[in-house]
Amino acid sequence: MLRKLLSGFLITAFVAPIYAQTDDDGTNENTAQTSVTTSLNIDETADEQADSIVEYPFGLDSLEYAIFQDMTAKRPEGKGWYIEFDAGWGMPFMPVNKRSPLQEIGDKDWYQRPGQNVLRVSSNFGTNGGGWAGNFTVGHMFNKNIGLDFTGTLAKHPEGLDARIDIPGYFAQQRTTTTALYIAPHLVLKTTKGKFGVTSKVGFFAPVYGATMSKAQIRDRNGRMLQTLLGMPIEPLGGGLAKIDFDAKLKTEYHPTLGISSSISLDYILGPNLKIFARARVAAYTISLRETNFKELTMKTEILGIPIDELGPLRTNINDVSEAPTFLKKITYHKTLTEANNTARYGGKVDLDKPMEELGIKYNASSLYFSIGFTWQFDGKWDTRGVKKAKKEAAKIRAAK
Repeated sequence: MLRKLLSGFLITAFVAPIYAQTDDDGTNENTAQTSVTTSLNIDETADEQADSIVEYPFGLDSLEYAIFQDMTAKRPEGKGWYIEFDAGWGMPFMPVNKRSPLQEIGDKDWYQRPGQNVLRVSSNFGTNGGGWAGNFTVGHMFNKNIGLDFTGTLAKHPEGLDARIDIPGYFAQQRTTTTALYIAPHLVLKTTKGKFGVTSKVGFFAPVYGATMSKAQIRDRNGRMLQTLLGMPIEPLGGGLAKIDFDAKLKTEYHPTLGISSSISLDYILGPNLKIFARARVAAYTISLRETNFKELTMKTEILGIPIDELGPLRTNINDVSEAPTFLKKITYHKTLTEANNTARYGGKVDLDKPMEELGIKYNASSLYFSIGFTWQFDGKWDTRGVKKAKKEAAKIRAAK
């Protein structure tokens, strides 16, 4: 009897819990399976739930926005577009000997006073550059150090003396001013440390528009113009026997040319997109004359106090440029001259209905500019391009599932 009671106790104490544990494990397993299924359902609808709660920029959903952020983070630092504006003043750079296209004025500065035996002759060094200039630039940086830009320059080169002869009985001078528009593509190199930076540029420099206006004045009391202009084999006349007053306003046009533009600037960063700078820039080129047109012209000639309207084939009393023959109101330039050219200076024949032909001249119009300005960097188009790329990549990912 005792053995039966003990057996029943052991069965109740040990076997029953095992059945109970099996029931509990089964219940827990079912609960775990239910939790996993619920979690998977939550993961599959996470995007939809997030999109219903969060509003992403540019009309993107969560996946598209995540791709857009990743693409933005991988873009090179400093990449983007920028604009610049600066203005300043320039001085002549790399001066050369200046001259007038009119032989009657020449290529030097002659000076002598009446009664003095000392004649001073000097070269007139300078350029047709310098003066005020304003620049507008559009550029693109490929990264924070390297880029390309394109600069347009509007310059007003001040009036300067080209040549002068101031001796007893003869005075002649020419002064020139130029307004010009230039373009210059540059390679841009930048380096930045903290709020300070250095930008250097090098590239080409080309004039695309220019209005070079000259004023020529001659007061001849020796008849020198009769020799130089008409080719007459006469010696200068003394004693005021001849009187020639010549005034003209000329516009000169040039052949296309290409020069160099190089600059360095010190930058100070004011904000993420804005900085100011101080810049030194060299713009250097030489240019050859193509033709000169007289816009205004008056000429008065007297010999022994008597007005002379014509000398040989040439009209010598002119009240307006419209009265002048083509020979006196237009000059074309050539590398060499012979007797076949339309000029009276070397013994050839003159056709008054054709332009005067002269030897070609090259001018140096180089300048060293100092300017201050600002740079605004932006990349508004990246948002548009980035959004399109992000949507395209998101569509590929979803199509692959």
